[in-house]
Amino acid sequence: MESKKYNVLIAPSVDSRLAEHIEFLARVSENAALRLYEEYENALKFLEDVPKSCSLYIPKTLIEAELRYKLFFERYRIVFEIVDNNVYVYDIQDCRQDIDKSLI
Repeated sequence: MESKKYNVLIAPSVDSRLAEHIEFLARVSENAALRLYEEYENALKFLEDVPKSCSLYIPKTLIEAELRYKLFFERYRIVFEIVDNNVYVYDIQDCRQDIDKSLI
């Protein structure tokens, strides 16, 4: 039996936020920056297969969506919503930062 694949759609702001994190990390360690990107890619592949296994995400400002998150690279999270066969990635967050300043 073949498993269902989800379409993962990423908001443009997510790419720019990830690039900022990678650039910052690369100043300290290029290897760590590469690992961050690789783990991000692996997390997106995971979302293609089993996004419903991820925990619910409750933002400080309630919105009309069932958001979930996927942790990766020890302290980053991808915030997303599942709608039908699509996974909409809305944000990437460094869990050490103040969430109130985040996009969601």
